[in-house]
Amino acid sequence: MKGTVAFLPLDVAFFDGTVAPLLSERKIDPEPFVAEAARIRQIHWQVRRYARALETILAAATPPARSRGAGLWGDVKAYLEQFDWRPDELAKRALEALEPDLHLRGRPFFVAEISAAKVAATVDRYLGAGSPRAAEAIAREQIGRLDAELASRLVPEDGQDLHSDLLYRSDLLAAMTRLRDLASAARADRSWSEEEVEDAPARDVLRDELPWRAVNLAARVAPFWIARDVDGLETVCRVAQVLAPDCLVPAWRLFAAACEEFPDLKTALHLELRRERDVGAFVAPDDVPGLIDFLNLHGSRIIQAATRQGEGAACTTLLRKVRECATYAKAHGFGYLEASGILPPGEGEDEAASR
Repeated sequence: MKGTVAFLPLDVAFFDGTVAPLLSERKIDPEPFVAEAARIRQIHWQVRRYARALETILAAATPPARSRGAGLWGDVKAYLEQFDWRPDELAKRALEALEPDLHLRGRPFFVAEISAAKVAATVDRYLGAGSPRAAEAIAREQIGRLDAELASRLVPEDGQDLHSDLLYRSDLLAAMTRLRDLASAARADRSWSEEEVEDAPARDVLRDELPWRAVNLAARVAPFWIARDVDGLETVCRVAQVLAPDCLVPAWRLFAAACEEFPDLKTALHLELRRERDVGAFVAPDDVPGLIDFLNLHGSRIIQAATRQGEGAACTTLLRKVRECATYAKAHGFGYLEASGILPPGEGEDEAASR
């Protein structure tokens, strides 16, 4: 599919202790979640300054585009400019050291480790950072593992300032309130309308929107891996003609009580990602070791099938992200989930989180 796919190690306790009570209109204390989400957002923003600087360096390392329509001599001049063009030393170092789809746009924060276990440990270091500055020090250290000179010379690049924590907290609380109100409206068989949803039966909106909204909330405090313009593991297995592991199931467990009350919700949950904002395959915490075993046993065969279609490198990176996510989930007793349209905190000022 086109768009962003997230691979999330999810704490089932968040759905049992926060989402389920909201959907049953019971009271919860949202403060611990909101405070942690605000803290992690600040860490993401601080670390993102380094990824942004590296992206700028890589962009400058690309030869200038050849202009068209300048006549024969203009074309010759443009060709010679491209031929003579050489990236500067810092750009050359970045080109040699970085895998952009992994280091800049794939893993949580900025992680340069090789083994999945060390990746997981570094993600935890970021999450446990006592301040954004402490997270910044981890980012520079990780860049130094790729190239010490690059790390010492890199100047972090600020992006657009974040909205205030107060506004962010308000957005999160509003998103949680909408979950409760949507379930209440569906229970009463009322209609539902909001900025991005035209007037429709609340039961239909709950069926189509509830899972993604709940997962997007959970992603405000959970690290996750990202891939672009790819499919989930079940679809990849099908294309590779490899039987997908039995542990991949729809995300029924995360919405168990709601699925009982609203049967259409259970029917609508599925394995394959079909829409821009969707929830796909889930692996229960006890089954995550089985997912890792499957990747160890069948990963090479899947990559070989992708290579025959000219997608070997992309598939290798994709399965690496899946493995790293599953390794992190196993270490924490979490589940594994695939979803589309989930962005890291602070990107686009969490526009999706406020929906």
